[in-house]
Amino acid sequence: MEKSVKEYVHELITYDDSRASAPYEHCTTAVLGAGLLLCALRAHGRGRAVLHATLAGMLLARAAAGTDGLRKWADAPRP
Repeated sequence: MEKSVKEYVHELITYDDSRASAPYEHCTTAVLGAGLLLCALRAHGRGRAVLHATLAGMLLARAAAGTDGLRKWADAPRP
């Protein structure tokens, strides 16, 4: 029986939560996301702007997520 996409995503999240973060992983991701957001504002064409903004949103969400993201910065406990 094949695994569903949901099961693969669950395994990926479980793995990501169990590993130690690389040094400055979330800060680097946030800077890259902000850079792509600026690229989206300056893009020549609507398609490129949407692509850059989508990738920027994904990177910024990744920077905020996880044990070393906003939770660590705000000293918030894990749920």
